[in-house]
Amino acid sequence: MAGRRLSGLAFLLSALTTAAPSLAAVEKQGEWPADEKKISLDVERVSQEDAIKRLAEAAGWSVVIHAPSTEPASLHVKDQPADKVLALLLEGGQYVARRDGTLISISRAPAAPSAEALPAAPPVPPVPPVPAVPPVPPVPPVPPNDSADEQDEQNEQAAPAAEPRTGAAQHRRGEGKDREVVGQSLVIGKDEVVKDVHLVGGSLTIRGVVTGSVEVAGGTVTIEQGAHVMGDAQVMGGSIHVKKGARLDGNAKIVGGKLHREEGSIIGGDVSTRIEDEHDEEPTNAQRFMRNFSESMTSGALLFALGAVLIALFTKRAESLKVEIAARPMRSFALGIVGSLGAIALLVALCITLVGIPVAVVGLLAGVFGLFAAMCSVLEVVGRALIGHKTKNEYAHLALGCALFVLTGPLPVIGEIVRVVVVLVAIGSLVATRAAGLIPMKKGAKPTMDDSHPYRSAEVV
Repeated sequence: MAGRRLSGLAFLLSALTTAAPSLAAVEKQGEWPADEKKISLDVERVSQEDAIKRLAEAAGWSVVIHAPSTEPASLHVKDQPADKVLALLLEGGQYVARRDGTLISISRAPAAPSAEALPAAPPVPPVPPVPAVPPVPPVPPVPPNDSADEQDEQNEQAAPAAEPRTGAAQHRRGEGKDREVVGQSLVIGKDEVVKDVHLVGGSLTIRGVVTGSVEVAGGTVTIEQGAHVMGDAQVMGGSIHVKKGARLDGNAKIVGGKLHREEGSIIGGDVSTRIEDEHDEEPTNAQRFMRNFSESMTSGALLFALGAVLIALFTKRAESLKVEIAARPMRSFALGIVGSLGAIALLVALCITLVGIPVAVVGLLAGVFGLFAAMCSVLEVVGRALIGHKTKNEYAHLALGCALFVLTGPLPVIGEIVRVVVVLVAIGSLVATRAAGLIPMKKGAKPTMDDSHPYRSAEVV
């Protein structure tokens, strides 16, 4: 055993003096002191990583090993510099030893590509010969006039198909002038460009380009083939017809009407859920009943809330409506028919001039509010007729009338009849009481109802 150690020591001593080329396999980076600490180490057949760890412990280093060899190594050294022992231990591979004080990192050096491994450059292909210039063909003769006419007809037939694309490319959003029409129809020509269109009481036909939005009340909108509407289309009390080849970039909103959309038409925005599209599936009877019941519930709740406000704040005016309804229901019904026709005629007459349009809008809003208030009075009178002998609470009478209105609303025929009767009686009571006393009576006029009648006209101040 002692002889083997002596032979190993002699081998390392000879390697330290003669293996200068092998030490070059380890590249040292950082500051390595010249007077490196000498160590003595005796290790027999351990892994290279374990041998490096024991060498670091003996030299007082902190070592980080990235890629050591798995071959076993034996160390039998005495009083030798630690860095030279490390170089001999890493002999046989390309390594890099980076040092920062006593911290040493050992990793494999990147292999440099050999000159033999580089691929040879491909030979430059020869330049192909330049082809000869072909001769110029002769100019064809001018076709006769018949061929020119046929070509013009083909161009005219192809023009409508390309028109929507060229129109969209040539016009920008917001170009053109606004158009406002009341009480008559409007046609936007094929070559016409307008901005916003507002129409009341008429039909609108679009064949050109509308760079803004379209708003129609009480009429229909027809977007012809090749027409382009860049904004939204809103219709109240009418319908929208979008034909094949027409384009609507914005949203389509309809209240009280339908959407007729042909195949090949384009609607870029959303379609309002209140629109009944002719392509939608027909709802079942149960679905139709539930939808009508939901709408009737909403209407009944709103009428009860409005009626409660009228009872609390406008007691005398509400009482005048209820007295007229209870005293002369058939007269109120007849006056409702006449009053509705007169209101429509007055509204159309006011919309003829621009000065009358604001008056018509204000009158329409006031009429709608008065109609709902009168409907609350009608429902309260119905409730009082049914349970008036049991309770005098006006809110209970109103609640019962609204409940009956809700229950009859979903019925196919009865619901429509009930709504029409309630609306006409309400309009008639407004006419008979001069809008619940808001319209003053002429001087010298007397009420038409005498005191002997079981229902006396309420005096409204």
